[in-house]
Amino acid sequence: MGFSNKLLVCAFGATMLLAGCGSKGSSDDKPTSPAADIPETTNFNVSGCSELNDANAQAQLESAKATIVDILQSLGEGDFHNAQQISAQTKATFKSVLDKYPSSCEAQLGYALSIVTDLVNNKEIKGFIDTVSNKKEIVDMNVNDYNRILMTTDGKLLTSVAQTAMAEAIPSLDSAIIYLRNIVNNKDFTCKYTYKDRTFELDRGEFSPALAGLFVAKAALTFGASLNIDFSDNGNYDWMNNLENMDEYETSKINMQQIERLLSKKSSFSTVYDNWKSNYKNIPNLLDSAISYVELGLQYGIDESKNGTATQMNDPYIVGDGEMSDVSAKDFQKAIDSLEYYRLGLRTGVEITLPRGSKITVNIAKFFEITDGFQDYLPYHHINQASEWYKPDEGYDWANILFYTSYAEHELGEAIKNELKKSMTITDFEAWISSPYYSSDESNASARMCMDIETADDYSYKCFNLAVSNCTVSFTEPEQGSGYYYGDTDLSITLSPVKLSSEVCKVENGTSLFATAYQHQTENFFYFTDASGKKTISMQGLDNGHIVNGELVDYTPRELGKFIIFPDITFGGVLPGMTAEKFWDIIATESEDDDDDDDWGYPVDYGYDY
Repeated sequence: MGFSNKLLVCAFGATMLLAGCGSKGSSDDKPTSPAADIPETTNFNVSGCSELNDANAQAQLESAKATIVDILQSLGEGDFHNAQQISAQTKATFKSVLDKYPSSCEAQLGYALSIVTDLVNNKEIKGFIDTVSNKKEIVDMNVNDYNRILMTTDGKLLTSVAQTAMAEAIPSLDSAIIYLRNIVNNKDFTCKYTYKDRTFELDRGEFSPALAGLFVAKAALTFGASLNIDFSDNGNYDWMNNLENMDEYETSKINMQQIERLLSKKSSFSTVYDNWKSNYKNIPNLLDSAISYVELGLQYGIDESKNGTATQMNDPYIVGDGEMSDVSAKDFQKAIDSLEYYRLGLRTGVEITLPRGSKITVNIAKFFEITDGFQDYLPYHHINQASEWYKPDEGYDWANILFYTSYAEHELGEAIKNELKKSMTITDFEAWISSPYYSSDESNASARMCMDIETADDYSYKCFNLAVSNCTVSFTEPEQGSGYYYGDTDLSITLSPVKLSSEVCKVENGTSLFATAYQHQTENFFYFTDASGKKTISMQGLDNGHIVNGELVDYTPRELGKFIIFPDITFGGVLPGMTAEKFWDIIATESEDDDDDDDWGYPVDYGYDY
């Protein structure tokens, strides 16, 4: 795939997915799914860790503690269902001890762990994540699958159900955070358990990173519950089925209004629900806390290593520089320094080195200040009407060859289908112009138009020889024979001549010339503009390259900056200090492909003289 093709995929995907930047929807174009209710803030005081003097309660606690290692092992193996089953057996025990002895840190730890296992096995959240992450299933979906996968069996939107579950899970997670934070604050508290005849001891070195994980989980749940991701149309996904069945020969029936509604500047899609905005903006603080507690756990390991291995013999790992050490204190310190850099950079910006060496500064806090959608940050562009999609605009020339990449192909196919519809009901149709591979005659005399015709009851394949005079194309059936198959002989079709429009054909000196793309017959869905709305380059021009000194070359990444213009290249301060020149330099550097020289502006030889 050439560079222009690669870029086209990205540019087309981004612009179509965010098409509303160029097409205003009405003020009523709002997704149907309401925001999940903001959960009540969980807040209760827990302080200190005290020993139990109740022998019965202690016995219950010891029995329940014995399952902790099994829960941890199941979580580590990804067997969340088994972890939840084990946890369910002991959760009530931990809760009953806590109700009587709220300062029992062992009960707090067990109960917090039970909450975590409930969360990772939450049916609605897990189902949503599995659907989104199962790229193979999504790619392979047929037209009947969108509603099946993206809606629940009782007709509710999967996005809405998942977001409600995320919101409802936050209070329990807050409880786990409160308990585990109390445990971390009591630096002398340890939890011992036995596994395979060996006694292990968990302390602040393990509790702190675990607490950090809970803060990350809360940030993820808040992010998931805050964003409006409902892209249904009146509660279903039929519009996606219609889009997948798009018929290029009946563009008037192509309905892309839902995409434009969802992604117009007036749409609430990708915005943050009003009642969740403060929680959403607080996500950087949650990440700050997570990093801080990881640092605390690492520092605890460093401090403990100063006393040698005496206090670490039962730890899951030993920190130090001796032969018995699993990890060095220096490595822990390096990790702390790195984490601190990123923690401070949450609000001031973090410099990130990309795979090919480019450096980019990212201000994560600024990202979470964008609550009104991302459409305003798209490059300036305009969405064409369907009637414009198959008309040549840029990246083409006039040639006396009808096949290869002539835009006349679509016009002929549309005319043929319209004629066939008068005598049959067509369910699927495809037509193309080809030149017989065995012919060395690159003239229209050897051009042939073939088509697949599908009705409710039958399928046929037909070919016709083409003859052109003054931009009028006539059709004759080729003679069968010589071992070549030209279509079904039992289907008799007579096609009327087609007069091509001046947009795809013109006559010069008695010769019919056809609008022929340099490289690809590209549908002209949109074009880029400057801030005033003046066109800079079309989708067709971008995909087909341009002529330089008589040679066809693809556009280079740095050239794209002249055509693709962003309203705010810093994206609301997320990329502080970014300029258009720097942005496209980074794109050029990071997109380099050492094995594909044609991608970077070198002449592309397709056998034509330009």
